[in-house]
Amino acid sequence: MTYTYDIQFNDSANSNSKGFKLSFTQCEYYIKQHNGTNESYFAEYKGGTVSIVCNETNETVKEVAIL
Repeated sequence: MTYTYDIQFNDSANSNSKGFKLSFTQCEYYIKQHNGTNESYFAEYKGGTVSIVCNETNETVKEVAIL
């Protein structure tokens, strides 16, 4: 089975997901390219976390602090 992944933003009060259906590698690249910028939810969730979540299992497979 091929899994797809989404990106989810979290802080102590809120949570938003992008609704992506990307590969794990594509999600990692997206985070590396945009973390620390004002792109998407990165500015709003500074100090929170951004996670890669499997769409099929709902498992969080990687979590990174937002710069």
